[in-house]
Amino acid sequence: MAVVPNAMLAGVALATLGACAREDEAAMRARLEQWFRLGETAYFQARGDCVAGVFRLKAADVGAGMPVAGSVPEMLWALRAGRAALDDAGTAPDAALVQLANEERATGMAMRRAGLEARSCMDDGAEGAFRRALLSPEALLAYDSESGTVMVMDPGRNLLFAAMGEG
Repeated sequence: MAVVPNAMLAGVALATLGACAREDEAAMRARLEQWFRLGETAYFQARGDCVAGVFRLKAADVGAGMPVAGSVPEMLWALRAGRAALDDAGTAPDAALVQLANEERATGMAMRRAGLEARSCMDDGAEGAFRRALLSPEALLAYDSESGTVMVMDPGRNLLFAAMGEG
């Protein structure tokens, strides 16, 4: 019988853990429900390198635990507390992400990366709906820096998108 070195077993264990999902649906819902009134899950997929959730909204409002800013500089200031939303009428989340990256590169790029990497966990329908929300001037952008989750609330379609990349 061959003896497998401990280092090899440790490597296999780490590789297996890396392939596991970072956050399951129940954990993501529990976290998001602190800030948003969620209805049923429309879509959820998680792997080690990404998590994507699409949730129906019971109401298109943001809870008190998520500070809401009216401009990119205000959002960056509010993010010092770990999380913030941006409700800038007429500015689509995608344009706000570009502004965030221009104002504070590390934060803006972390947010963009989370959204881009999460697309790997989306099917065509979820990805298309996410893209429409990102381009909608009525949509709200939010970020939780602790978990690295970018959220886009699309009140016109009554949906909340939550996206996590490899982080």
